[in-house]
Amino acid sequence: MKKNNGYKINFADSTITVNYKFAAAMNNTDSEEYKKYKEIMTDFPQFQLIVKSGRVQTKPRYNKRFTYANMEKYICTFDNADELEQRFKLVKEKSKILASPYKYVCDWFKAQFPDYKEVPNTITKRERTIVLAAPDVDKYVKKAA
Repeated sequence: MKKNNGYKINFADSTITVNYKFAAAMNNTDSEEYKKYKEIMTDFPQFQLIVKSGRVQTKPRYNKRFTYANMEKYICTFDNADELEQRFKLVKEKSKILASPYKYVCDWFKAQFPDYKEVPNTITKRERTIVLAAPDVDKYVKKAA
């Protein structure tokens, strides 16, 4: 089995496996990938071409669709939404000096609403919740100056 950038030749199975980027570049007749594919196919015309897609997501992504806008929509479902929204804005403002502001805001949100993944039984406003302080900024990596 011979492996190179973007393609792999398997002599045992008589296959040529290419990744999706190599396959896309192969469609351009002026590219190096096309020339390499043409060279391989002249040497091994009986080999079958297999195109592999990108990396497969194996773990669930817990922060998928976990945007600031969706956090604000969730906050609006509480009786004390104004107070929570002010704290949310303060946390977002404090996060701007950090290397990863999104992580800082997410950490506050998950601490403030540990049951945010639960679907509410009713569509009405939820009861008041205690507003937590913003996390300590010193525990996070700051942006390089």
